[in-house]
Amino acid sequence: MPQSRDSLLQGSLLRFVRRGAWDHAGRLLEKSHPADIARVLDRLTEADRRAVFDLIRSPQVRAEVLPLLEFAARADLLVGMQPESSAGILQLMDTDDAADVLRELPRDEADAIIGSLGERADEIESLLQYPEGIAGAIMVPDYFALNENLTAKEAVEHLQSRGTAEASFYVYVVDDRGYLVGVLSLRQLIMQPPYTVLRDCMVIDPIRVTVDTDQEEVARIVARYDLLAVPVVDSRNELVGVVTVDDVIDVMRDEATEDILKLAGTTVEEVTRPGILRGAWIRFPWLAASFVGGAGGIFLLARYESLLTTTVQIAFFLPIILGMGGNVGSQCSMVVVRGLATGRLELDTVPRIILHEVGTSVLLAVTFAATLGGVAAVLGYGPRAFPLVVALGMFISMLTAATVGTLLPLIFDRLGADPAVASGPFVTTSTDVAGIAGFCLVAFWLL
Repeated sequence: MPQSRDSLLQGSLLRFVRRGAWDHAGRLLEKSHPADIARVLDRLTEADRRAVFDLIRSPQVRAEVLPLLEFAARADLLVGMQPESSAGILQLMDTDDAADVLRELPRDEADAIIGSLGERADEIESLLQYPEGIAGAIMVPDYFALNENLTAKEAVEHLQSRGTAEASFYVYVVDDRGYLVGVLSLRQLIMQPPYTVLRDCMVIDPIRVTVDTDQEEVARIVARYDLLAVPVVDSRNELVGVVTVDDVIDVMRDEATEDILKLAGTTVEEVTRPGILRGAWIRFPWLAASFVGGAGGIFLLARYESLLTTTVQIAFFLPIILGMGGNVGSQCSMVVVRGLATGRLELDTVPRIILHEVGTSVLLAVTFAATLGGVAAVLGYGPRAFPLVVALGMFISMLTAATVGTLLPLIFDRLGADPAVASGPFVTTSTDVAGIAGFCLVAFWLL
């Protein structure tokens, strides 16, 4: 299988760096695409990452690489530089990306860099006033906004004199107070007769978000309405910025990564800042919850010691019954968590989702319970009623797991907690304990 471009680049760079062939490494970086360089930096150790980044000679390339880093701590690559050098890189970046990097730096270092930014300092500082995770923090203040009284010809001339803007997909129409009243795509504007007034051809009441809208909600709106950018307004409806689709893609990627890691009982911090002690500390609470649940399972089994002693074959089937229950619970919780994250699952759809998940699980539980009961009958283990016990144990375990896996994320979400947390050890532990209890109870009653 042929290697990808970034894999080849990574191998070549590491060979040059470790041989001390700095000139060769620098020339290779000059010929490489910033996206490939960013992927390579994401894979390197902290020391190698810094060495390779220092070999990038062009401030413009550095400015293009930094925002593309997914796991590497971008601010770490600026630590140790003179504020003027760091400011020179940030000045070449989009305003929102520069603000993101400054948020990662210690406050005193960020202030020193801001002091060297010159006329762009006010723009970037205006974004830093917003906390992370909302529309105000990811918007760009560079967009096309025109007065509603301009004609199409005047609007085009105005845009030509303005030059380019990052959010150049749409022209936003404002009134004399700066309040957002309409929107036009550039194509729609160009196709208008020259003397058409903008307020007569604009799309009124455009889709918009406020500065304090959660970034996940912004991503859902952009996806739902198939937008390339969405305007951001303040509490008075004054246009203050635009969130572009590239930033929305970053939000979706970051949120999906965060959810996946939470499903595994860890966090983004362990990926971006790896370390044995830090990793153990992050994972400990989740594993401790699983440990407590497992200890509960031990006490449950201890209560049925006499049953296990007389019918030792029960122990043969416990692993598959608990394993199938855990798998079903994980599947249901992942469906619900993803539905909550994407906005597909809302209050009016909750009963339908619960019915769907439980119904699907009942069908699967009947299928696998009958199969496992048949296996027990063929093997001839235990008393005559043993295949029925095994089948009922499997059915109860899978059905209980489906119910728990569906309801726990919904309960967490209703309580204001992150539903992804419920999909890790809580679902697994709950389904294991419920599976043991159900199987042993059925065995006790029937045997």
